[in-house]
Amino acid sequence: MFFRFPEKFMKNKDKVYIIDKKFADVNGDGRVETLMITGKKPYGENGFIEDMALVVMNKKTGLNIKVKPKENSGYDPKLFIAKFDEKGSILFVFLSIDSGGSGGYHFDYIYSFKNNVTNLVFDYDKFNDENVYDAAYENFYKVGVKSQNKNLKGVIDLKSIRDEEYLSKIYNKDGTLKEPEAAGVLSLSNLSPLSINGSEIFDLLAGQRIIGLYNSDTLGYVESILRWDKGKFMTIAVRLVVSM
Repeated sequence: MFFRFPEKFMKNKDKVYIIDKKFADVNGDGRVETLMITGKKPYGENGFIEDMALVVMNKKTGLNIKVKPKENSGYDPKLFIAKFDEKGSILFVFLSIDSGGSGGYHFDYIYSFKNNVTNLVFDYDKFNDENVYDAAYENFYKVGVKSQNKNLKGVIDLKSIRDEEYLSKIYNKDGTLKEPEAAGVLSLSNLSPLSINGSEIFDLLAGQRIIGLYNSDTLGYVESILRWDKGKFMTIAVRLVVSM
């Protein structure tokens, strides 16, 4: 099967657009830089953007920095600029790109541009590699969740969130499993800046969805709070949140 795109789309497929723009001093020189997300819209205004880049411009010095994230295609990219380091004065730049997939995944990156040196201080891929969980249905209407790095072990009570019809597919009348049944904890699906008690110093709230029999069977979330400390984002708290 072949599709023919309107000619006007093809004419603009290489045009570079400014998708988002912010102003802040991100290198610490006391001057305000212009930060932009740029990208191409190969299919017009349907929302899909490819070849995205983060550009930092300083008109006074003429110094421009261009960063192309590893995953640079998707939807609705956003910039958030804030202070995450309690002991420092440099603002970090948070870039989030919606993948557009059914899982609700985002490509999340956080950069530091201190002294005009680009440092990637958060990468969603690295987070996923370091935060892997196992989940499985257990006897007596429970789903057990535990992390492979041993920072969380919890149980979801299915009787409080699912009806008898759902439970009868998995359990015998005495509450034992009919057969072994796996659940799952997915990769990072939500990363949000978190201000505790209105502080100007932000932490990160990371969410990973827990699924049951199928992808849309959301049982809850594993939520992690990350804080900048000793040159990296470190997990300071992990909790199991059940979808009621």
